[in-house]
Amino acid sequence: MNPTAKSFPELALEYIRKQSLIEKGDHVLAAVSGGPDSVALLGVLTGLKYALAIGRLTIIHFDHRLRGKESDEDREFVRDLARFAGLPFHCAQADVSGYARSRKISLEMAARECRRSFFFRTASELKAEKIALGHTADDQAEEVLLRIFRGTGPAGIQAMSPSTRDGIIRPLLFATRSQIVEYLRQSGREFRTDSTNLDPSCQRNFLRLKVFPLLREAFTPQISRTITRCADLAREEESWWETRVRSLWENLCLERDIGWCALDFEHLRGLHPALLRRVLRFGIGTVRGNLSGMGLVHLEPLLELVSAGKRGKKIDIVGDVEAVERGGRLVIRQKSSSAPQEWFEEKLLLEAPGSYDFGLFRFELLAGEPFFIPDSGGECIRMDREKLRWPLQLRFRKPGDRFQPLGMSGTKKLQDFFTDCRVPREERGRVPLLCDNEKICWVAGMRMDDRVKVDSQTQQILTVRVSGPFPKAGRK
Repeated sequence: MNPTAKSFPELALEYIRKQSLIEKGDHVLAAVSGGPDSVALLGVLTGLKYALAIGRLTIIHFDHRLRGKESDEDREFVRDLARFAGLPFHCAQADVSGYARSRKISLEMAARECRRSFFFRTASELKAEKIALGHTADDQAEEVLLRIFRGTGPAGIQAMSPSTRDGIIRPLLFATRSQIVEYLRQSGREFRTDSTNLDPSCQRNFLRLKVFPLLREAFTPQISRTITRCADLAREEESWWETRVRSLWENLCLERDIGWCALDFEHLRGLHPALLRRVLRFGIGTVRGNLSGMGLVHLEPLLELVSAGKRGKKIDIVGDVEAVERGGRLVIRQKSSSAPQEWFEEKLLLEAPGSYDFGLFRFELLAGEPFFIPDSGGECIRMDREKLRWPLQLRFRKPGDRFQPLGMSGTKKLQDFFTDCRVPREERGRVPLLCDNEKICWVAGMRMDDRVKVDSQTQQILTVRVSGPFPKAGRK
């Protein structure tokens, strides 16, 4: 052994600091199953507790109830580790098999969901800032290949992150399994062996038991590190892309609310395919709250819809999420959401004065100049009828809309007008617009266009009255 080589705990300390995984005073939950990786994780965290200024360290263990007596023995083994280390111990169990059947998901996915639920519930109850998991470089390499085989896109190659926004940290992601085993041997630490890890019928086990030994023999013994470097590079690339997507999002996203968002369809069509994929993924993630179970195969029909400019087409994406183009908007929504139905209304032509219902609004158009108009609680304007280019139409906003607000000499983006008037973003698509063949004549309930105002030369007046659910702010 090279006397100048760094010890395993020193390498771990270096990695944890480089990745900023633990902050001074953090309460860290160490997820310990009893296997070699999690036992090594516990050894590292207990040994580095003072060097990292960890505030509190707690051991947590989840019993999947999948291996009978073995599971019971694992639990008691971890309990003894906690007792020996003088650390608090929290455990829970669940019927993972029953959960998988009820949700119609794989046993592996069910175990993951049940386990994560316990982790985050415990973190909340104990007010812990971090949840430490024992994933290694070998786990990362396996995850990268699994995702590639399942058809992931570039973003999926980054696989597991050293840390996540919800407090998950992976302090051993730098280490190979052989390093873990050597550390345990040198420190005299015992661990448990999960018999299910020896079953090659599981895809991950097949990679671990069958594929990776061949890769190490055919390419390099350090194949896990090689693949892990690809994941690290992909993570750096995706970090840049995420910044780019977020910078575009405010202009691309016309409106959003819980369970839906509306994107500027023409703006999307002008994006480079690499950027378009990421924007659409971001939109789906915004609507669903996550991208679990979504691969490139789910994204391709949506990419085709946008690239081909397919108007009015609706497609299913993943789960209960669908997308549809309506009125210059790409609406991504959960089917159970309350996305505004106005987007699915056709424009309403107004051939002559009269009464018209449009969505939740009622419009009355009166020719001439009546001496008295009863106040119905709505909004009323007067326009120079000869300045209008008939037929008129009622519609909702679309990308690129501009008009000339009364009193202004030039035009203004409708989006900027709403911003200035502090109209909530989620309500902007619900403001009806009265238009003629050339322009927006009235942002109903708010501002008339200067080009249709009544002046000293006016001979015919069109009076328009509207009532309906206007935005909470900005009525002028």
